[in-house]
Amino acid sequence: MQSRREFLKRAALAGASLAFLTKFGITTARAMANSARLRKWIQPLRGLTALGDPNGIPVLSGMPDPFFPNTTLYQVTASEFTDQLHPDMGPTRLWGYCDSTNPIKRHLGGVIVTARGQAARLRVTNALPPAPMQHIIPVDTTLPGANQAQNRIAVHLHGGEVPWLSDGGPFDWWAPDGTSGLSFVNGPGSLFDNIPGSPILAGQADYFYPNNQSTRLMWYHDHAHGITRVNAYAGIATGYLVLDAINNAYVAAKKIPPLADANGNPQTLPLVFQDKVFVHGDPGLGTGTFATDPTWASVARPDCQTPGSLWYEHVYDPNVFMWNPPPGAPPLPNPSCVAEFFGDTMLCNGTVYPLATVEAKRYRCLILNACNARFLNISLFRAKKGAPEGIVLDPVTLFPLNPPGPKIIQIGAEGGFLPREVKFPAAAPFNPLTLTGNLILAPAERADVILDFSKLAGEEIIMYNDAPGPFPGGAPDTDYFLGNPANPVQPLPGTGPDTRQILRFKVVPAKVPDPQPIGPILNRMLVDPPLLVPPVVQDIVPPLPVPQGAFVRNLSLNEDFDQFGRLSQLLGTLVPKVAGGGLGRDYLDPPTEVPAVGSVEVWRVWNLSADTHPIHFHLVNVQVLQRQAFAVDAAGAPIWDNVAGTPLLSGPARGPQGNELGWKETVQMHPGEVTTVVMKFDLPKTPFVVPNSPRAAAVGLNTPGKTYHEYVWHCHILEHEEHDMMRPIFVESTP
Repeated sequence: MQSRREFLKRAALAGASLAFLTKFGITTARAMANSARLRKWIQPLRGLTALGDPNGIPVLSGMPDPFFPNTTLYQVTASEFTDQLHPDMGPTRLWGYCDSTNPIKRHLGGVIVTARGQAARLRVTNALPPAPMQHIIPVDTTLPGANQAQNRIAVHLHGGEVPWLSDGGPFDWWAPDGTSGLSFVNGPGSLFDNIPGSPILAGQADYFYPNNQSTRLMWYHDHAHGITRVNAYAGIATGYLVLDAINNAYVAAKKIPPLADANGNPQTLPLVFQDKVFVHGDPGLGTGTFATDPTWASVARPDCQTPGSLWYEHVYDPNVFMWNPPPGAPPLPNPSCVAEFFGDTMLCNGTVYPLATVEAKRYRCLILNACNARFLNISLFRAKKGAPEGIVLDPVTLFPLNPPGPKIIQIGAEGGFLPREVKFPAAAPFNPLTLTGNLILAPAERADVILDFSKLAGEEIIMYNDAPGPFPGGAPDTDYFLGNPANPVQPLPGTGPDTRQILRFKVVPAKVPDPQPIGPILNRMLVDPPLLVPPVVQDIVPPLPVPQGAFVRNLSLNEDFDQFGRLSQLLGTLVPKVAGGGLGRDYLDPPTEVPAVGSVEVWRVWNLSADTHPIHFHLVNVQVLQRQAFAVDAAGAPIWDNVAGTPLLSGPARGPQGNELGWKETVQMHPGEVTTVVMKFDLPKTPFVVPNSPRAAAVGLNTPGKTYHEYVWHCHILEHEEHDMMRPIFVESTP
């Protein structure tokens, strides 16, 4: 068999699929250290402080902005702190947000709940430890942009329609000492530094969010160039909920549950899922983490080696990840970025294996997959009573035999309410051949769902995940659960490591009966803004039509090797970067996506890699139009259609899933398929003149009389984004 390097050379021009990886005996990413066996369901689910949970996730208070009308000013601080994430382990050192005026520091703190039309201005203070203090996660300084200060941050409102200078893109970073990136134009001396008696100080930045968007759960998280994956994993992320009049009308009509019932008890639950690994053992004795990862003590800060500290994979192991060093390649660094990171312990709302006590009524759950790389396929089962484990597995399929729980009714996605609700079965296993399962959420995807517990008083319900990692064809050793024969890491009954049982509900009798809605929940005419393509309402969905006059782009998702021979991921077009070279392009390469403001574009994104990639678009929401497979040869390389200039399409196109018929901004793009999306490049209205991006001229965009607004699109598997699966979008406008 030809060598990997020869195959990659031959396939580079076509951007060959890496479905051939399994032919070389290469296994997938897996953790090389594991968490202790932590007991499940012994602590309550954290709610929001604004909904009456004093020990919950802190919500920012805000005050009327003294400069901008109809605007709330929030004072936010990013800092280092510790939080108790499980009673059986030591405190965990974290980085995260808090209210500067009321600094209660808890994991995922700093949530914002606001209303449409009420703008927000965030004044963010970077109070992370000054140099020469290291990051709490080992930083691979060989990645693009990572060889700078480790205490840099950039605040990105994920899902926000915001001016580019408030988008928090990779070059918007700044450090506590005031050093900053090329696109940082929102700090001292900027247009925001204009309030008498309230100057922006070194180490601070302002962000302006118009909030002219329909009801949706967004989130704001770090996006600093080169360290996004470790900053987000360290905890610099939290929720951002916008509510509007349409939402309030649905609540008033009792179509959907309110934030809280008449007694003030929450009836809307945010559910933020993350997978992590925690340090345990003694470095002096070489036990626990220090036995399975002997170099952790040399790469981690001393105060991040204590039990309960976060652990993150930092060794690029050629026995685990594909490795193809070119002649004369330097030795693999440690710490090193890995292809994907998969934790073994699931957190919900910032703590490990919590128990949610709910009444026998309907609940609205706003679900966010905040994992670095792990997908979720969510099902619901009734727990086996009196058993510490609660789940009984089929010995052949390894899928639960438990009775199903309530159906999952999805009413919204990242871009707001759907045209109609989508009903998922209570439980359905993931099928890697058809890429189907139940409610599948990629990293950064959200789902607004209703769960009806009204007939389940006295029951306990387990929220269950069986998605593989990597998705869709990951090896079973990244799947952690009791009874997995392919994973030597085995919990005890009622303990972790466990990435399948991600939350448990305890259903108690309702104090007040919950009214059931009559007829359909959603009105498709209320999708806001109106869709570019009319939604299809029948069950069998054909491909949606391409809008007339839209500009069509062919883009690609690629895999390659870096200077160390490590597997890396790249975005690109279907035109080689250089003659005879590959299709992938680095983030810093000249831009190829420069749409005009107000233009409608159709993007056909060809996935020439082996993974499903959750592709996230800054600024715009998109509609999914269709997916279609393309032909590959026996070696896994696409068969090229020289007339069309694209891979040769094969088989029928299929339309979007039911829960993709509304607006999206993170879209699953599967290997061996072209995914077609449509978007309109509108810019938000602001009470100030938006300046030109300083990076525009640096990348060759300098047409006189034009302003360039800098955004990005990228994969939201954070290890992919960092290495280097991200490209700029410069929206061109006339001031």
